[in-house]
Amino acid sequence: MTHGAMPAPEGDWVDCPVHGSGSWTVGDIRVDRNAGRMALFVTDRHCNAYGVMHGGALATLVDSQSVAVRDYSGGADDHTPTVSLSVDYLGPIPRDHWLLVDVTLLRTTRNLIFTQAVMTVDGAVVGRSNAIYRNFKGKDAQ
Repeated sequence: MTHGAMPAPEGDWVDCPVHGSGSWTVGDIRVDRNAGRMALFVTDRHCNAYGVMHGGALATLVDSQSVAVRDYSGGADDHTPTVSLSVDYLGPIPRDHWLLVDVTLLRTTRNLIFTQAVMTVDGAVVGRSNAIYRNFKGKDAQ
């Protein structure tokens, strides 16, 4: 997985089935479920007038963080609607860089999935997020 001259981060990356094609999506998301990570190469489409990733684009990306830590098929029966999402913006995310999202599954219950994520660019922390999703599969708590 490369993007122009920028080499991809190391990992076992696959295309993520949730990137979709609607105007709300951030585009080509990669997932490394073995490491619980997502990656996005930041382009003009993600950036504001100042050449850094728009906060709404980052929130849209991390709203999918559960796919990095779940056995996610992308099917309608695997949908996990967001109950709560918080994003802390800690630093700028420049264009033409890989944004890595390290996700931790904190707990699952019969009804909910709890995750947290830390976002980095070139090793520097640029954001963090907490999310709660609806668990329609009703799996036992962890």
